[in-house]
Amino acid sequence: MAPQVPTIEVPTDAELLQAQADLWRHSLYYLASMGLRCAVQLGIPTAIHNLGGVTSLPDLLTALSLPPSKQPFLGRLMRVLVTSGIFAASNDSGVEIFRLNPLSQILVDGVVADDHHIQTSFVLAVTSPHYTEAALGLANWFKKEVVGPVPSPFEDVHGAALLDESTALLDKDLDALVNEALAAHDNLGIGAIMRECHGLFNGLESLTDCCGGDGTTARAITKAHPHVKCTVLDLPKVIDKVQSDGVVNYVAGDLFHTVPKSQAVMLKLVLHHWSDEDCVKILAQCRSAIPSREAGGKLIIIDIVVEPSLGPIMFEAQLLMDLAMLVYTRGRQRNKNDWHELFMKAGFTDYKIIKKLGARGVFEAFPQIKCTVLDLPRVIDIVPADGVVNYVAGDMFNLVPPAQAVLVKLVLHHWSDEDCVKILAQCKKTVPSREEGGKVIVIDIVVDPSSGSTHEAELLMDVAMMVLTNGRQRDESDWSEIFTKAGYSGYNIVQKLGARGVFEVYP
Repeated sequence: MAPQVPTIEVPTDAELLQAQADLWRHSLYYLASMGLRCAVQLGIPTAIHNLGGVTSLPDLLTALSLPPSKQPFLGRLMRVLVTSGIFAASNDSGVEIFRLNPLSQILVDGVVADDHHIQTSFVLAVTSPHYTEAALGLANWFKKEVVGPVPSPFEDVHGAALLDESTALLDKDLDALVNEALAAHDNLGIGAIMRECHGLFNGLESLTDCCGGDGTTARAITKAHPHVKCTVLDLPKVIDKVQSDGVVNYVAGDLFHTVPKSQAVMLKLVLHHWSDEDCVKILAQCRSAIPSREAGGKLIIIDIVVEPSLGPIMFEAQLLMDLAMLVYTRGRQRNKNDWHELFMKAGFTDYKIIKKLGARGVFEAFPQIKCTVLDLPRVIDIVPADGVVNYVAGDMFNLVPPAQAVLVKLVLHHWSDEDCVKILAQCKKTVPSREEGGKVIVIDIVVDPSSGSTHEAELLMDVAMMVLTNGRQRDESDWSEIFTKAGYSGYNIVQKLGARGVFEVYP
């Protein structure tokens, strides 16, 4: 019996021709990247800027000091770069006019302006021979079986890791270019962060910017928030080149080993260079450097959040950046679930994305709350220690352990008004001022006739308290009177949960 020959479904003529055109595009996309590299090397964006932001092809040729014979070839290059969205163009009375657009504006060199962080070094780095050679080795890299941590294709091809001391041993010029590109890339958008996330730094007294380079971001934070004392942590090879400005404190070190203590730690476009395992180690060091959430401790992360809903162009850019991390580093780009998993593994119990800025997300992550349980000795004596919660045997009428917040949950309805005032007065002694975040959280029944069928249950619980204890259920006016008598300046019902109310009460 003759072997069965595999068959394939043949596309229609239209599909076949479209497939070939798509194949041309995908196979030759690297020429668009190399065309962009050529434009940067020739200084085309800067030349157009110097010509007033618009130019004809002959004027551009002259400004670039190129031979007249190259004009038709320059026109063909510009045509591709316009189609790729790098420049804009229009036809004015039969003459093609080229203009800068937002993309080519960030490639203009030799100008100084707020938020203008020139990206030419990024283009030159990622299109350099070392980078392209690493990408060409991708197929061979996939075929290799590796025991232990998997090196990047860049390491596999060149025997040196990118963004490492070994990069300089491979090529000093490459190392200098990569460091310049990294700084330019990471500083782009800091103005938008300061404008869109202004409240991110409110209430902070100190902040450590990990891998903060020359302090551009730290200085922007200090300028907008003079009360924040900023420290930059980076490798010695970076810090040694920074001139002290008296505004930012610079510390040479390694974020895997120690992070200077501060109220907040910031990681801006850092973690995508690292594996999940390394990220957990970095995050654990950051967690050790900040105080509890109650004392205002938090971690600020600004990084790419892979999200298809951002649209096909932004999503494609994120996936290409993920592939770049695969080829050049041991890191990756992450979606919301990936970030959640990292935070939980590193001991951060809560986080939120406070803003989406293009492909990036701005996270606040909070360390685990340090909890103490106060109860009578007969209760505490039978509780097994778990290493997570601190247990204290005592009497809330005499002493409440100091904390930023005290929680009194379904306790006060057992006690008379006079006793409640005594308990709340002890709680008030143990928390700091309202300005320092001090508060008492009371969760208890709030009698409310408008609560419908729940109201009967509230009244029955009040009778139960009358029969079984010296306490009672209270309506909001009763609670207000007790809080005032205990010396509190104000309160807020932050949530109604069935028959219960959740109060924040402020000293």
